[in-house]
Amino acid sequence: MCQVVRREFKVIAEKHRGLYQDFAKLVPKAAHQFLQRASNLEGTEVTVYEPKASESHTEGTFYVGFLVNDELDTLPEGAEFLDIQHAYGMIRGKGTEMGNLYSTLDQWIDEEGYARDTLKNFILETYHPVENDVEEVEIFIPIKA
Repeated sequence: MCQVVRREFKVIAEKHRGLYQDFAKLVPKAAHQFLQRASNLEGTEVTVYEPKASESHTEGTFYVGFLVNDELDTLPEGAEFLDIQHAYGMIRGKGTEMGNLYSTLDQWIDEEGYARDTLKNFILETYHPVENDVEEVEIFIPIKA
């Protein structure tokens, strides 16, 4: 279920900032708005998160957008290109079980003896539509491998 992967993500995304406690509302709203404006783009939807560094770290950055194969000649207004490469602890499951997936992955990272590498690295979520409108999500937490 959980595994270590080395991945490169090429992302066209729009940057946002907000309180971590509001991410559950802010992220889907920002993603929906970006997807409407960038309707000419196709690909796997992705959200890129600045990890919370401590309890006193209350505000963070996130990006909403698409995975792409290469940087585009012209980006949608307000979007930027990110090229992110790292080693990750990864899990895939139903989007409706997001909290449980994070708990399972966090526990697995600890049990396997990996250290999180979240100082300047992002957490990523990719979204994959499947049958019956049940979306699957892949979660990638940066680790020192």
